[in-house]
This record gives sequence, C-alpha cells and structure tokens, in this order.
Amino acid sequence: MIFIEKPIWILSDGYLIFETFSGFLEEIQDFLVTVSEPVIRTTLIHEYILTPYALYAAVTSGIDAKEIIYILETLSKNHLPKIALKMISLCTSLYRKLHLILYKSIYYIYSP
Repeated sequence: MIFIEKPIWILSDGYLIFETFSGFLEEIQDFLVTVSEPVIRTTLIHEYILTPYALYAAVTSGIDAKEIIYILETLSKNHLPKIALKMISLCTSLYRKLHLILYKSIYYIYSP
C-alpha cells in the first residue's frame, strides 16, 4: 500500500486523522473506535485521540500493543511518532496484570 492510499495521519500529540474516502471504512473505523476516542466525525474526515482509557478498553477486548502498533503502522501515511509508540506501549503494559477466574463457583485471582 503506497502512502497516498493509506488513510490515517498520526500526530505526535496522539491525534489520529482518518480520511474516510479512502476505502475500508467500516473495518478501519471499528479498529479506531476500539483503540482511541472519537473527537470529530464529519463526512470525509474523522478525528480520534489516543487516551489511556481507550487503550485500556482495547487491551481488555484482546488487542495487545504489538497488534495496535502494527495496524497503525500499516494504515499510517506518516511514521508513528516515538511519543505515540511510547504511550501505546506504556499504557497497554499497565493493564492485564491480574485475571479474575471463576471456577466451580469460586473466584480466583491469577497473575501470569
């Protein structure tokens, strides 16, 4: 995929600019809503922001940091800013430390 066809601009302050006219609208939009929070959704341009809470929601739904970074790198017109990479790595590493398991009507706390 060449840069012209890639639909996302990633800014150093965590803002994501999504060009909706580039194709694969629903799949990309579902991913962006999972890992970030919508700010503005106009007809042709959507704006999202990466937040710790949104990254927490992504981790709890089963997406890890490597997958988030890989997909963003694949869809981004520019290189991911180092500060955004650090934020994604840091925020996602803080979550999923404990698991609550229900086994035979008893709750157990498990830490991998």
